[in-house]
Amino acid sequence: MGLTVYYDWKTKIDLPIARRLIAKFRAMAVKLPFDDVSEIYEQDPPQGKSPFVPYDHPFRQGGLYLSRTRADGEREMVDVPALHALFFYVNVEGAESAPIGLASHPPVVLHREDVIERHKDGSESGRQLGQGDPVEFPTRRRGYYSWHSFCKTQYAGNPKLGGEANFLKAHLSLIELLDQIQAAGVKVRIRDDTRYAKHRDVDRLLRSLREWDAVIAKFVGNLGDALGDQSGSLSAPIKDRPDFEHLEAKGIGVLRKIAARQRRRKKDSS
Repeated sequence: MGLTVYYDWKTKIDLPIARRLIAKFRAMAVKLPFDDVSEIYEQDPPQGKSPFVPYDHPFRQGGLYLSRTRADGEREMVDVPALHALFFYVNVEGAESAPIGLASHPPVVLHREDVIERHKDGSESGRQLGQGDPVEFPTRRRGYYSWHSFCKTQYAGNPKLGGEANFLKAHLSLIELLDQIQAAGVKVRIRDDTRYAKHRDVDRLLRSLREWDAVIAKFVGNLGDALGDQSGSLSAPIKDRPDFEHLEAKGIGVLRKIAARQRRRKKDSS
C-alpha cells in the first residue's frame, strides 16, 4: 500500500534494436539524479549469448497480465510469462526500485478459466471450484517487446531520508525517465496515483503526498488497534517515520476532506 507510479509500453522491434534501445534507456537514467542505476540484465537470451549481465534469479522478470473476456462475458486476467527480457533498475533511497525493461512474449498461451460456483438464479457465490479445460489465448505480442511495472515512491518522503525533497527526487526522476523513453519513440502509458503525470504541478503533487501519508498512517494505526497485542508484528514503512503519530491524528481530517470532495464531484456530475 502506498502512492505508486504504474507504467507500461509496447513497441514492434527485433532483438538487436531491443538491445540498443535498453542501452539507450540506461544512458538516459544515469544522467538523472537517481541514487543508483543498476547494470543491464538479460534473462533467457536467444542462443544463450548476451552482451549484458546474465539474469538467473528464480523470480522471472517481464511477465504481463492481459485482459480476457470469458464465454460468460466476465473479464479476467491472463498471466503471460516473458520469453526473453532485458532490464535494469533505478532507485532513490526509500522508494522501491523501479524496473525498466523490454520483454518478448509468446503469441499464444494456454489459459485455464477459474470455475466459480453459481446459484440457481445465475449469480455467483464467489466460491472457486477449480479450473476448467485449457483454452488458447492470443496475446497479440508477436514481433513486439513490451513492459509493465510499477514503483512505490511515497516512502522516499520519510523525514529520516530527506523528507519531501527526497520524495520529489524519486518521483520526478522516474517521471522524467518515462518522458524521455516516450520521446525516444516508445509510446508510454503512465498511471500515477497523484496524477502528477498529467497535471505536472509540483505543489499539487506535494499536497497529494501529504494526504497519502496521513491516510495510510491512519489506516495502519487503525489496523494496529484492531490487532491489539499482535500489533507489534505489523510491519509498515509509514511506522518508521518519526512523525507517525502526528500523521495518524491528521488522517481523520484528511479522510473527511476526501469524502467531501467526492460528494461534490458526484453532485456536479448528476
